[in-house]
This record gives sequence, structure tokens and C-alpha cells, in this order.
Amino acid sequence: MILKSYIVEQNHSVLDDFQTVLFYGENDGVKDDIKIAIKKLNKDAEIINLFETEIIKNKNVLYDNLVNESLFNEKKIIIIQSATDRILPQIDEGIKKKNKETKIYIFSDILDTKSKLRNLFTKQKNLAAIPCYQDSDRTLFDYTTKKLNGLKGVTAHIVNLIISNSNSNRKIIKNEISKIRIFFDNKNIDQEKLLEILNIKSDTEFVEIINNALMGNKAKINTLLSEIDLLSEDSFFHLNNFNYRIFKLIEIQKMSGMLNSHEEAIANLKPPIFWKDKTAYVQQLRKWNLEKLNELAYKIGETETLIKKNSQIRSDIIIKNLIINVSLKASSSF
Repeated sequence: MILKSYIVEQNHSVLDDFQTVLFYGENDGVKDDIKIAIKKLNKDAEIINLFETEIIKNKNVLYDNLVNESLFNEKKIIIIQSATDRILPQIDEGIKKKNKETKIYIFSDILDTKSKLRNLFTKQKNLAAIPCYQDSDRTLFDYTTKKLNGLKGVTAHIVNLIISNSNSNRKIIKNEISKIRIFFDNKNIDQEKLLEILNIKSDTEFVEIINNALMGNKAKINTLLSEIDLLSEDSFFHLNNFNYRIFKLIEIQKMSGMLNSHEEAIANLKPPIFWKDKTAYVQQLRKWNLEKLNELAYKIGETETLIKKNSQIRSDIIIKNLIINVSLKASSSF
């Protein structure tokens, strides 16, 4: 059964009618919001996150998590990330293994009409398939306005500025609003100061770190990290910049799948990449496939959440560790 994503966002309880739900499409921002809502609505449940790679390596991991009872919680939520047709047999087996105390939420990228996974969920009434397409200008305006609710000085011009500066990407908009809420807490939003905290400002040092980390240049990363001072107030700005680069690489990898060429995909990208950066993008794309990029985007999101939830944590150390781990992973890619 197909459900509209906006209906689910307006009333998350509609998910209660289904044991297993598939979310697919290019709008990662919508999917992230729904994941957060699922976790909030199931605070008393054990949450288990599985990636497709784990299920491929261990074909019994999904089934085992379904049949094994939770030691500390009555309910269990299994979230499968980056799913494709490759794990359809395991998902099909999991669906048939009914367990009213366990629900499965599956998140995928774009699935075409020939996808067996997509067809399974759209054709069966006891399953829900929720396509997550890109936001329209109207839905983004309403979404951003709602997220800014309670702040002083919000105008239509400011809302549109945030949207346009985020390339109409809901996930980036969320990160920008997090910074705005911190900076303008109990203050009127001033447009001049707003421009300073949005991504309009330069961050060339950290961009160089991102580039070298994604290319696996470990020696260069050690030098750069020893020279930069990562201020706690810039943590979300840095992570947002990192996220933006990953989103760009994901977009190019998806285009490359259709055009069979990284260079051709980059040439067709809009807005275009500055010519000096094209070589770095190509090198990074050779080391990071779509699956690894999605996993990295998820890891950056986890890092951001960790810093938000722990105000006393050393965010500079957390971000540096993230950068080092990325560099190590890239250096081992062939």
C-alpha cells in the first residue's frame, strides 16, 4: 500500500497500522525527520540499526533480531539503512516471521518501478510504501517557517534566504536552523548577523581538511589538524560543510550510475562545481561509492546529535576523530 509522505509527517500514528514500512526516494531530509519521529514515539522500545552491508555479510542477522526477545524492553524497532533489492530475500523472510512486538522500518534511496523491493511493499495491503520525493517550494517554505516558530524577527525574506542558501535541501535547512536557534536565542533575528552564521561565510581551512580526509591523505590530515583550532561554536558549521560535500558526492554518484562517467556527471551538475575542485571530486568518487557515502552521511548525523546532547563534550576532539576515521577508511579504499 502506498502512503503519502506528507500524511505520515502530519500524523505519525498511521505507521502503527503496519508491521513493516518502506521509505524510499531522494529526500533524505524527510526520511531523517521520520526516523527521529519513530524513535520519539518508541522511547520504550529497543532500537536496532542495521545496514544492508551487515545483512549481506550475515544473512541471519535480521531473522535473529526478530526471533530473539529484548532483554530490557517489551517492544523492538529494527531500522534498516540503505536497503536495495540485494536483501529482498532476508526482508521477505522477516516479514513472514510475524512478531507483533517488533516493527521493521526500511529506508532506501531511489527505487525505480522495476524494483522488486518497491513492488513488494506497494502491492501488499499489509505493508506500507512511502515515497519521499523532493520538497516543493511551498512545502519547504512551510517547513522552514514551522521550524523557526518562536524566534523573533522571522520574515518571509529570511525564510527564503535560508532555503535558497541551502540549495532547497531540507537536511541542510535543518542544520542551518539549529545554528540560527543557538545564535538568536532570546534575540531578534538580524539579517546582517544571519548572513555571517550561514554557509555564506568562508571556511577554506576546513574545506581543505574535508578534501584530504575523503582522499585518504593521512600525513596531510595530521598536519592540517595540528594547525587548525576547531572552536566549539563552529562545530555545527563544520559538520554542515562536511554534510554538504557528502550530499554533492552522493548526487554525482547517482548521476554517474546513469551516465557511466564521474567526469560527465560533474559536467552536468547544477549548480556547477568550480573547475579547480573537479580533480578532488573525481579522486573522492573513486574511493567512496554510494553505499559508503550514505553510511558516512549517517555517521556525520550521529556525530552532530552526540554534540547536541552533550553540551560539556569536547566537540573539537569528536570532529577530529571523525576526520581521522574518514581518512583511514579512504586510505584503505582501492
